[in-house]
Amino acid sequence: MATAATKRHNFRVYGNVAYDPAYAPEREGEGRVEPLIRPRERVVGRERVRVRQAGYVAPTAVIGFLAVAVMAVLILMSYIQITDASNQIVRLRHEADALATEHTDLMTQYELAFDLKTVEEQVTASGKMVQPGAGQIISLNLSEPDTAKVYEEPKENPLGELWGSLTDAVENIGAFFR
Repeated sequence: MATAATKRHNFRVYGNVAYDPAYAPEREGEGRVEPLIRPRERVVGRERVRVRQAGYVAPTAVIGFLAVAVMAVLILMSYIQITDASNQIVRLRHEADALATEHTDLMTQYELAFDLKTVEEQVTASGKMVQPGAGQIISLNLSEPDTAKVYEEPKENPLGELWGSLTDAVENIGAFFR
């Protein structure tokens, strides 16, 4: 065993493959000249972008965009109208408050202008109005309950009632078109 341990072979190994020591790849291609291969030069630059051809615009898309634009304009106009109406409401409320204040002032002046005592004094002084005497005062006794009697008119014949209703209808139609 000692002789086996001292005898070593120099095997060349490439991964899990072992080559025979008698094989020498360096000697195999000595007479041949390999062509010189230049490395490829890389051109640095942008990639060409593929541009697709312009297509046609669909008519429904154009109609859709026009409809959206019209709706936007209509919404804007409605906002303007709402703002204008709101401003008019505020202005009319201020005007109504001012008119209510003026009404109160005018009613106060009216009540002061027509004082009933001064009117009575002026009319009695001129003799147009006199205080009632004892014989002119009438008292009503309303202690009994109220009663009402309904008197019916004598009924006409049915043909007369029909003729009356027809003449009323014609008169109403004539009054409508006047």
